[in-house]
Amino acid sequence: MNDSAHAIPSQPDATAGDYMVSALALNGQVRAFACRTTRLCQEAQNIHQMSPVAAVALGRLMTGVLLMAEQGLKNTTDTISMIIRSNGPLQGMTVVGSGHQTVRGYCYQPVVETLYKRPGKLDIGQAVGEGTLTVIKDLGLKEPYMGKVELVSGEIAEDITYYLASSEQTPSAVGLGVLVDANGISHAGGFMVQMLPDATEETIQYLETRLSGFPEVTYWMQEGFNPDQILDLLFGDPQIRYFPHKPLAYTCTCSRERMEQNLIALGAREISELAQDPEGINLECHFCAKHYRFSQQQLQNLLAEMVKPRPD
Repeated sequence: MNDSAHAIPSQPDATAGDYMVSALALNGQVRAFACRTTRLCQEAQNIHQMSPVAAVALGRLMTGVLLMAEQGLKNTTDTISMIIRSNGPLQGMTVVGSGHQTVRGYCYQPVVETLYKRPGKLDIGQAVGEGTLTVIKDLGLKEPYMGKVELVSGEIAEDITYYLASSEQTPSAVGLGVLVDANGISHAGGFMVQMLPDATEETIQYLETRLSGFPEVTYWMQEGFNPDQILDLLFGDPQIRYFPHKPLAYTCTCSRERMEQNLIALGAREISELAQDPEGINLECHFCAKHYRFSQQQLQNLLAEMVKPRPD
């Protein structure tokens, strides 16, 4: 955050585009983040052609990763990855977020049966199932930070909340929402609220009361409220301080050079076997579905470079 905070009116607003906003509230005792991720979730659904349950689950996790990135990454080159491995129909998801407000991700099984908790309410927990959530933060240090917890519900927001409390000792409240209709994803977004060290017991109790009856994020979005105004409604604090918006986007970092490095990582024996096919091979990026074709000759050339003796 910086000092260019500003007040936001609390009337419904149709500000376009996906963005993140940060705020300080309740006499500076609480920090909060809120975002709209509708367009990037729509883009992910278009790329991966996901069924409704998969689209909602991945959208929630991508939104959660962007909130975690805003909360914990300091540099644009930093990254945070969240990996869910589970025994539900989705089998798991991988999402990577960056310090410059981009995200990418995929479900291991993008098309699964639509499961409902009740009419109109998708059962994401059952689709995810039991398993683990692994968080990897690459902050440019010698070794990345890694934390791992058991999933508590598979509903994503509760799992991230549990991770923050148990692995980072940061009591938090996380709300994530992705709404689908007959045309696909119509609204998506989320918020994260964290107590700062000087928060009083009175402030904690006040916020717990506000959170306990607070409607889902997508309810407010359907009513036309943007992320700033959702925080305004949550805190009820006329002195809340908002910081500048940051645009969010679904962005893949794949390239032919990266795919080539992935091939090299397989080792000479594996590439030698692949090079036997006169048709060559076709590699697909998990995150954006872009294809990279390597001809038989290109594989042979790559193999020759790998086994070429190094000069003394």
